[in-house]
Amino acid sequence: MESTPLQKATSTESTELSVGIHTLGCRLNQYESDGILNRFGRHSYRIVPLTDGPDIAIINTCTVTESADARNRNIIRQVLRRNPQARIFVTGCYAQTDPEKILGIPGVRAVVGNDRKSNIFEIIEGMLEEERRSDADPVSQSSLSGGAIADPGRGKRAVLTDPFAYGDVFPVDHSRAYLKIQDGCDRKCSYCKIPQARGGGIARDAAEIMAHLRRMDEAGIPEIVLTGVNLGWFRENNMRFADLLERMLETVKHARIRLSSIEPSDVNERLAELSLHPRFCNYLHVPVQSGSVNILRQMKRSYTPETFRMRIEKVRSINPDVFLGTDLMVGFPGETDADFEDSMKLLVDLDIAGVHAFPFSPREGTSAAVMPGRVHGTIVKERMQRVAAHKEAAMESFYRRMDGRIVEGVL
Repeated sequence: MESTPLQKATSTESTELSVGIHTLGCRLNQYESDGILNRFGRHSYRIVPLTDGPDIAIINTCTVTESADARNRNIIRQVLRRNPQARIFVTGCYAQTDPEKILGIPGVRAVVGNDRKSNIFEIIEGMLEEERRSDADPVSQSSLSGGAIADPGRGKRAVLTDPFAYGDVFPVDHSRAYLKIQDGCDRKCSYCKIPQARGGGIARDAAEIMAHLRRMDEAGIPEIVLTGVNLGWFRENNMRFADLLERMLETVKHARIRLSSIEPSDVNERLAELSLHPRFCNYLHVPVQSGSVNILRQMKRSYTPETFRMRIEKVRSINPDVFLGTDLMVGFPGETDADFEDSMKLLVDLDIAGVHAFPFSPREGTSAAVMPGRVHGTIVKERMQRVAAHKEAAMESFYRRMDGRIVEGVL
């Protein structure tokens, strides 16, 4: 099949206003950024990179770690330095949990939490109309430049308003498309701030998902990444995630389907069998967080190292060539040398090469933030180096196994 050009958000009929966006964090944020740009493009705004100095600059933030929070603030300040005349709008997870901290940065026009992110176009349009009405009134202009929180929650746990109201989202300036099927999380992992930022779990309508999927497939998009906070929590009547995935794999004629991430409790024999489908990207990212039974208990995760091992071994027995990735938290409070060695043993035994390791980061409002037994930074750094060495060796082993094979890829 000859691929049709990917849909761009830029309209041929442009207003005098331009808009750009910077996305931090996960694929779910990337989907929502594409959706926001699609919406502006359909209303004749010019879509430009932030480096081109747009009139409207949107920062879509992440708050998974303290370093992510710092990166959010740095990006906002960089945009302000490069383009001090831009109207800066900040949205995303950090905007939901810590709006006042963002408004402490001079020059931010407004903060829009996740609970109203899907309506950010209307919010910005409303503020621009307010500017137009104020004309050159210096008093009004002064009040408009002072910043506002366009989010009644003001840092409380999000209650999402129309989380799937982005319409037909197509990729903007990248090949892969992202398809949001779920949002929010009801888990209470002791270290995680995301339930505060995205609220409780909610699934998108299956018919809407399938219609969006078909339109992307017909447009010639080569790869579609399923996104959500917790994909396995998709539910619609008697339909579960595996049922939806099977239907999607049987529907697409051209595109490949990739899972962004899947929780250990949703990895089973059926998923392993579906991973053999020719339209499935032969990749599973299954976050383990720790290989220590004690640490997993403190994290309030829903599995043990042994149940994790059993599920991954089941997948390997059915699909030996699947590439496995995982998340590993290093230095969780109370993590001993023995706990860390348990994690390393699990990675080695299961031959997991795609390891995303990151140091524990205390998140305000979580129970782990006040737990005793904080691991010294020097020890955390040494452990991170051990994980990096494992990853390098495991990736090299994977490359050797794949040597000589021809596989499909997307640029």
